[in-house]
Amino acid sequence: MNAFLITVSVLAPFAWVIYKLLRYTAKSLGDESPLATVVSYKIDDLEYFISFNFFFLIFFTLINLFFLYATVFFLIPAAAVYWHCFITVGCLAISVYALWWCILIFRLDWQYWTITRGKTITMDPADKSLEIATSDETVCFTAAEVDGVEKHGPGFNSGKLVAGYRYFIFKLKDGRRIYLNHNKSYLDFAIDDYFKTVPIQYVPHKIPWIVAP
Repeated sequence: MNAFLITVSVLAPFAWVIYKLLRYTAKSLGDESPLATVVSYKIDDLEYFISFNFFFLIFFTLINLFFLYATVFFLIPAAAVYWHCFITVGCLAISVYALWWCILIFRLDWQYWTITRGKTITMDPADKSLEIATSDETVCFTAAEVDGVEKHGPGFNSGKLVAGYRYFIFKLKDGRRIYLNHNKSYLDFAIDDYFKTVPIQYVPHKIPWIVAP
């Protein structure tokens, strides 16, 4: 029995990784990908705000608020000698800096939500078209209607906290700029294939804010 449990505990994570890799391949390049079949999706509030990164951000913010509270109301009053003051100032600086980053990431999340909410994305490999539908309008275009595509994301000097924030700007020939959040792993494969005749430029940012239209 012990040998069976040990075997299962060792093989189960390995099997889970293999399964996730197979699913990723199927959705990005295989039969379930936008390269082979029509793919449509819509990110709702629940899916967007229950991600691991968002929960980690909330947890990290609460921890830093507690740390700041403890520094102000316990460490500062308890400082009796000069080296206590150095420690207290260091703790205060760290907590304020960390909270400043939390505020930036919350703002970044909200910016990306503004280009995500209420949009239904449909990719059709038959004519290599990308459709972005909202309650106000539906925009459908192929490479023939696009002058260029910009991929905005973190640069080499960016921190890990912003590593997952990326978005696309499609510059249509009629002058419109269409924004799309990079919230599906297969988007790179689809866009590289659908718009391979269009200039695609990567635009790095230290913090990948949404560039105003």
